[in-house]
Amino acid sequence: MDFKFMIEILPEFLSVLHVTILIIISASTLGLILSIFVTMIRIKEIKYLSKIMTLYISFTRSVPIVLQLFLVYYALPILFSLVGINISNISAVIATIIALTLYNGGYLAEVIRPAYLAVERGQHEAALSLGYTPFQKFTRIIVPQVIPIALPGWGNALIYLIHDTSLIFVIGVLDIMGVANLLISQSYGSNQVEIFLTIAILFWILCLISDNLVRFLEKRVKYSQIGSGIKQ
Repeated sequence: MDFKFMIEILPEFLSVLHVTILIIISASTLGLILSIFVTMIRIKEIKYLSKIMTLYISFTRSVPIVLQLFLVYYALPILFSLVGINISNISAVIATIIALTLYNGGYLAEVIRPAYLAVERGQHEAALSLGYTPFQKFTRIIVPQVIPIALPGWGNALIYLIHDTSLIFVIGVLDIMGVANLLISQSYGSNQVEIFLTIAILFWILCLISDNLVRFLEKRVKYSQIGSGIKQ
């Protein structure tokens, strides 16, 4: 095992690490927003839209992410061209964010929906009887109870999202795996173990950071709930 070689190639991976982090942050944030939107449509059972959202969730959860990357990058420009919109110059990074957002949103929708339904119906009725507006009911009663239930699932989705970024090089994104392929081709296949081990350590660190973030948020939510209970 050539540890010296691993140290030498580390700067090359770190030089593109920001691309992976940007994609993770963008897709996780947009995916969460999308999942809330999808969940609200399904809970309210809006005619036609609810069925479309169910199909969307089924598709994103069933089709391998690598195929979704190809569909967004290659098929989306064709679909938009049918209505006169030219996005043929869409970058691989933007296509990746779109694909991972759709995938993450579909996954999270199945996390948030049961978390929302876990809140007792009586709490909704009690909020209305106290004169709360729908917005006040949602922000003061529902959200504080939904967050602790949904946090573990969101944490898992974030880990899966980090894993999925290991495939984005297939559409030309120069990220960690993209650099790895370049290094392997330049060295004619030598030191592959060292290259992949270096990548594994970087992904491990990213997942550890994400896991600690979720644990931190869980503790903050727990403490805020205790504080609210004391005030009451």
